[in-house]
Amino acid sequence: MVKLVTEKPSTVINENFGIGLENWDEAQFLSYTQLNMDKMFHTVALEPGDKPIALPYGKNQLDIDSLIMTDPLTERLISGQQLLNARVYNDALLVMHKGQVVHESYRNGMLESDRHVIHSTTKSHCAMLVAIAIEEGLMDEKKEISIYIPELKSISAWQGVNLGHVLDMVAGLHYDENYEDANSMFWDYGRAVGYCQSKHPKEVIGAKAWFIKNLVERTDAPGDKFLYNSSLTNVLGTALENVYQKGLAELFEKLLYGKVGAESDAYFNTDHLGFPITEGQLNLTLRDFSRTASLIINDGKNLQGEQVIPKCFIDDIVTPNSAAQLAFSRGKLAQLCPDGQYKNQFWVFEPKLKQFAMLGIHGQFAYYDLKHELMITGFSSHPTQDGASLFMALFELWEKITLSLN
Repeated sequence: MVKLVTEKPSTVINENFGIGLENWDEAQFLSYTQLNMDKMFHTVALEPGDKPIALPYGKNQLDIDSLIMTDPLTERLISGQQLLNARVYNDALLVMHKGQVVHESYRNGMLESDRHVIHSTTKSHCAMLVAIAIEEGLMDEKKEISIYIPELKSISAWQGVNLGHVLDMVAGLHYDENYEDANSMFWDYGRAVGYCQSKHPKEVIGAKAWFIKNLVERTDAPGDKFLYNSSLTNVLGTALENVYQKGLAELFEKLLYGKVGAESDAYFNTDHLGFPITEGQLNLTLRDFSRTASLIINDGKNLQGEQVIPKCFIDDIVTPNSAAQLAFSRGKLAQLCPDGQYKNQFWVFEPKLKQFAMLGIHGQFAYYDLKHELMITGFSSHPTQDGASLFMALFELWEKITLSLN
């Protein structure tokens, strides 16, 4: 049963260093704050199922130290450990190959019992719930999203925007997710849900009210152009609450988290109204994150073979889609992967090779290579939210691990 963890969050959670809501995202504090987000937000706990499912560990473990990698910055050879420490700023790493865990490690102060905020990989988990709702006949990706959220019917910009457009972030709505600009729409949204202490209480309106009030202009035809928009995942969460007539945290627990054999409670940070911030505020241990992530590499089944999410959802992610690829090519991130696509809240780098990932700011990831039966999950405290150096370091890490196992 979902239970309250933090009713009265603190604006300062470390008196010695003055760490709190205003500066939690500073590079020097990330390795601490990302393990303690529940202290700064209203937070609920999702209980695991009745019995944990053991992760299967292989006899032959991968030695990350022994891997030789190319530093994306200097182009010189360095060890895997050096790449993890100095380029990825990794906190924890787990590698699952052909159904067995072949590596698990913790660094940068993180312990195996710690919950780490998983940022935008939360989006991919929300999409799994949408897939379940579609399979149950409660949602249809071809139907307009306003069918599930009546407040959007009177906003002309939402006309013609269907559930699939929201899932793939091709809604055509005006928005800018600029982490470096304090005046961007993203940070206006952040103030509305509590990412930073607002000096203007009227701005703290919550996730639902924010997208209804601010996503009101059309820039492109729905489906034409990929534009990363964190708030769209809160739209999905709101639609899920409406079709099930249940709270989103309860849905996460009942339909997803309670079925993966988790060991520990998951923490879900909410806005001040109690709505889980489903675009980025789920907090998990590395092992439990790997359990939920493993649904994708196991055709939607948990580690005991129980079907949790539909296999067709995964097939849709990795199947090359010309419309999705064209929309992605028109977006600002096309140079990241020229043949890529964004499907069902997953980043697909090489659709033909079935290589894709959940990604979150500061280096959170679950990377998949289905052809090699490989999954790599990790938490990080990279100094910047994103950027070329981080992505290149992650690609190098994933590639060298893949080569070492095949």
